[in-house]
Amino acid sequence: MIAFAGKAPSVIAHGGFSGIFADSSFGAYSLALLTSLPDVILWCDVQLTRDGAGICFPDLKLDNNSDVAIVYKDRQKTYLVNGVSTKGWFSIDFTLRELGNVILNQGVYSRTNKFDGNSYPIMTVQETYAQLNPPRFWLNIQHDAFYTQHNLSMRSFVLSVTRNRNVTIDYISSPEVAFLQNIAPSFQRSATNLVFRFLGQNDVEPSTNQTYGSLLKNITFIKTFASGIIVPKSYIWPVDKDLYLLPSTSLVLDAHKEGLEVFASDFYNDVPFSFNYSYDPVAEYLQFIDNGEFSVDGMISDFPITPSAAIDYFSCVAMLQWAFWSSQVMEQVETILVVQIWHIQKQFKMV
Repeated sequence: MIAFAGKAPSVIAHGGFSGIFADSSFGAYSLALLTSLPDVILWCDVQLTRDGAGICFPDLKLDNNSDVAIVYKDRQKTYLVNGVSTKGWFSIDFTLRELGNVILNQGVYSRTNKFDGNSYPIMTVQETYAQLNPPRFWLNIQHDAFYTQHNLSMRSFVLSVTRNRNVTIDYISSPEVAFLQNIAPSFQRSATNLVFRFLGQNDVEPSTNQTYGSLLKNITFIKTFASGIIVPKSYIWPVDKDLYLLPSTSLVLDAHKEGLEVFASDFYNDVPFSFNYSYDPVAEYLQFIDNGEFSVDGMISDFPITPSAAIDYFSCVAMLQWAFWSSQVMEQVETILVVQIWHIQKQFKMV
């Protein structure tokens, strides 16, 4: 289960324990810290408000994960997002103070809404870090190009946060090449890791106008501005049309050869996954860290308790194997010592 650079795989809590509580809420982050590995990484999708504040919120649009459409009924607008006309309530149309009236809710409607009545507010990046004090913190920048079009600088925000002595950012990811290339020089001597996020293989990366599938063929290029990559789990273990596993790709091994960490995404306990796992999500996580050939460096999940359990399980098994191996070795050593002592005694005619 040893991943790149000899480290154990990491668990990244996507918006906290967002499979239960509203994504990016205090409840979701708190539950992730309570139920995950001690070094769990809290993931924050960063959006910018009209006045340039950075908030942790899962989407560019606010209406799917909050009650903004109820509080501000007449503030719906339409914008082009990566060339696609998109209607909704956008963070760029509200100041941070205005968003203080908005409450987070569960944005995946197939999940329970029983915890939506806790009145969790939208938190800034700095508030999230200060209130939760996470062991590790991850910022994902999904739409830098959109904010740039509306005269908001994600680069300025990110640099200001990383220079804040009260906030430690361990990872910054983005699916936009230009954004990472732009900020990379500022992190050459920093402990913060830059990670390129791959989207669907046929999706087009906006700054290079290449598909992510094409960019995947040039891992060496990614290494020039990032120390790791995020890929959907299907990039590593594809499935056929009947949801049965196909042979794994060489992606993890290829990336590790280039010195890139690999983080797998799109893990959900409540979304159908390969039948090879017999409906056991722990078995799916183990497939990515205990297959005899490679291990990913981290897994991004809405249910961080599950990959934590998988890693704990593997660690316990490894410890038992180590203990058994050690006992076997000790028995062999004792046998060798007894034989050697017997020969020494015989040589000196002590027996």
